[in-house]
Amino acid sequence: MKIALRVMGEGLFSRLAKEIAAQDSAFPRRLGNTQLVSWQLEQLEPPFRLDYLDTEPNQAAVALVEVHDATQIEMLWDFGRLEYPSLCHRSESDLPPVPLILVFDDHPSAPTALDIPKLVSDWVCGKDAMTEVARRVVTALRRHNSLLDELGLGLLTLNLESRRLIYLGDVIQLSPAEVPLAELFISHMGSVVPIEEVLLMFKLAGRASTGSNIRVTIFQLRFKIELVSRNQLTITCAYGEGYALRPGKGPPRVPEYWEARQTMAPYHA
Repeated sequence: MKIALRVMGEGLFSRLAKEIAAQDSAFPRRLGNTQLVSWQLEQLEPPFRLDYLDTEPNQAAVALVEVHDATQIEMLWDFGRLEYPSLCHRSESDLPPVPLILVFDDHPSAPTALDIPKLVSDWVCGKDAMTEVARRVVTALRRHNSLLDELGLGLLTLNLESRRLIYLGDVIQLSPAEVPLAELFISHMGSVVPIEEVLLMFKLAGRASTGSNIRVTIFQLRFKIELVSRNQLTITCAYGEGYALRPGKGPPRVPEYWEARQTMAPYHA
């Protein structure tokens, strides 16, 4: 998943570029256990404009503004009064504006909560506090529902919100009962999931945990996984132990298929 950081302020942009490039960056390479994250920096030129808060389909983005003095806050107040209402009163089909976060030089320069314009989602003190900046960015995206709720491993992706299982761009719809089971198997790809853990998952999901119900649900999920992956993946049974999501026995995809997939845009639910 790609997250765009739209940054106004040369000092902040430079610090973010160094931080994201660092090996042990404060900006996570994964969200949750499996979802890979790629951080992309975009430098914004002052003055602040309405289109800096435009949302693009299937993209998570945050605007970050470096603040040195009160004049910049006044500029945002004027912007909020004159321009921001047109963003907030779009039709329901339009995408909401991206969250805006202010980054102040240090604590003495930070304003009180009453000084912050309404269009600002959050603010943080200290340009060098990259861990806190990263935390505020992820929190703002989650509040705006801009993070795709996906679980991915290798070529297989599960979109939890739409209940779709995606393999190399091919998509299949899962039932509500199959989604938590698929999430469990993807999280333990290649390893045997003990039957006790499968039972617990069914109970937590409010599903009947009888042996027949579990076997039927696993059979249905295995059929869909084999169908969408063309038997590249399957669910196997380790008798007396549990189940595992492992490579299947399907023939490898032909080179022409891979070349065609590389020219296609990625799938987004």
